[in-house]
Amino acid sequence: MVKAVEANITTGQRWVVLYVQRWLTAPLQLPDGTLAEWDRETPQGSAVSPVSANLFMHYAFDSWLVREFPSVEFERCADDAVVHCVTERQACQVWAALAVRMDEVGLRLRPDKTKIVYCKDANRRGSFAGTSFTFLGFRFCPRTVTSQHGVLCTGFAPAISPEALKAIRCVVRGWRIHTRTRNNWKTSPI
Repeated sequence: MVKAVEANITTGQRWVVLYVQRWLTAPLQLPDGTLAEWDRETPQGSAVSPVSANLFMHYAFDSWLVREFPSVEFERCADDAVVHCVTERQACQVWAALAVRMDEVGLRLRPDKTKIVYCKDANRRGSFAGTSFTFLGFRFCPRTVTSQHGVLCTGFAPAISPEALKAIRCVVRGWRIHTRTRNNWKTSPI
């Protein structure tokens, strides 16, 4: 992590490296007030954790994937990624190489979240075990869509995921709108 920070600062910003080293080695205060040594990674919820994770993943994942598989496109947000491959063979090859790469940098792929998905639509009629995935709160799967010519067909498109929809429902239910029948909505905020 410190090497990644050093590679991205100028000589006048050496104090940044000092602070990152302090953040990475700061002890963890437990609920009972005692201090415990922290030697693995930035603690969950730390102010520097998202920044350091993105910087680390830039070198561990993004740069590596561009260098090793230049024809493969991908999207990544924090530690979640979608890698686009043309064939199943290429997907298996990238997956195996990615597992080795993550092991080299001290990470591992989560088997429950890592899978190969066939993006089935009107132009891709083959079959495969997995045909859907969730990424950033969106569920990608074959759906009925309207083509550019106004014809209904099957497309591989995103929509809100069932998990995100359930969370939204819980929030809206918490508003208890059904108990506000006497409110004037023009003057009463929810």
